[in-house]
Amino acid sequence: MDAQTLETDDVHKTIYDYLIENSGVNVSGGIDPEENLLDSGILDSLGIAEITEFVEKTFEIEIDEDEITSQNYRTVTAFTAFCREKIAASAT
Repeated sequence: MDAQTLETDDVHKTIYDYLIENSGVNVSGGIDPEENLLDSGILDSLGIAEITEFVEKTFEIEIDEDEITSQNYRTVTAFTAFCREKIAASAT
């Protein structure tokens, strides 16, 4: 996926859809963009590793180990914003 042609909503939708399809907990009612993904069990340590690999491949970005923080992965909104920043940085 070409990072320069990504629309803002595309990043959110891609992450949201991934979480819906790959969450280890029941999210059939959807995920609130501000729901704590860590506290709710939607993301655990394995899930963090898997979504990190997914977004790196999908958005052609590189996430450093020190960027894998509870702040960056806390909510769909936070993770989307973090990924957008990485995408923008890789496009320059």
